[in-house]
Amino acid sequence: MMRIVLALVLLLAACAPPGALSYLPGGTPGGTVQRVFVATNRNLAPSDDPGLFEQGFGEARAPRLRYAWLDVSVPAVHRAGLIEWPGQPGSGGGFVVTDEARFDRAAEFLRAVEAAKRHPQDETVVFVHGYSTNNAKAVYRLAQIAHDFQLPVPVVAFSWPSSGLRRGYVYDRDSVIYSRDALEELLVTLTEGGHNVLLVGHSMGTQLVMETLRQMSIGGRGDVLARLNGVALISPDIDEDVFLRQAARIKPFPEPFAVLVSHHDRALNLSAWLTGKPVRLGSLTDLDALKGLPVQVIDLSDYSQGDRLGHMTAFTDPAAIEMLRAITPY
Repeated sequence: MMRIVLALVLLLAACAPPGALSYLPGGTPGGTVQRVFVATNRNLAPSDDPGLFEQGFGEARAPRLRYAWLDVSVPAVHRAGLIEWPGQPGSGGGFVVTDEARFDRAAEFLRAVEAAKRHPQDETVVFVHGYSTNNAKAVYRLAQIAHDFQLPVPVVAFSWPSSGLRRGYVYDRDSVIYSRDALEELLVTLTEGGHNVLLVGHSMGTQLVMETLRQMSIGGRGDVLARLNGVALISPDIDEDVFLRQAARIKPFPEPFAVLVSHHDRALNLSAWLTGKPVRLGSLTDLDALKGLPVQVIDLSDYSQGDRLGHMTAFTDPAAIEMLRAITPY
């Protein structure tokens, strides 16, 4: 039995292949540059390439946030839903970082985000990645999402200290708890700086989103919750009962609030098996439990392309991307 459990834990990742950020000042020929802002509570580790700010951020937890932006070149041969890693056949040079900037203070970061807006009233998208995601995957995934969804607004990757390893499920769950204060600090910084925020979480990152919203509500930060333009939980790896208890404490409850589910999410099905429950929130089939909550459920079960576990369909299935693009307010 123990061998079966360990094998299942190793399967509970639906992320891009392991990789690191690659730095190429000129970018890839014909590539499109996508700027990704980063707020991270990962610790800065020794790096073979100290000139690239983000290269040295690993799984170690840091007591404070660091801020930056990176310009990511998306290759001309890019296909919707994919991250083309440098060195892969047919990658056209792959996703590479062409430029970056670091910020010692949150105020400098805020000014840079504001300068990236096309219109002063534009919102800012904050993306909270999921389990088994190293910093490179967090940055490149958001670059891919912003590019494929043609987002005309600033995007911020909240890069929390996931181990980046499939065997690191428990470490990542602890890192979610550790990172609640850091995500709250980012949301407070952005909203007090005049930014309206669309908060998006994926997989285990949705647990971090919900815990942080609950914490802010209990802590009397309803002003921050009121500045959220919306929340989206994509393939949420959350127990249904836990979600309902979390939601009951969040006031005001952000709207619109979307939950993206799929009955064919094998990663969540395995997670549910390990926890002894029939389903996780992201694979929920009986929606009666969500009655009374101002929650919109978007079912992606009919979309089958993308990652093999069906856990990142919203980002990796071209048809799902087109459908979701049609209902986004941009």
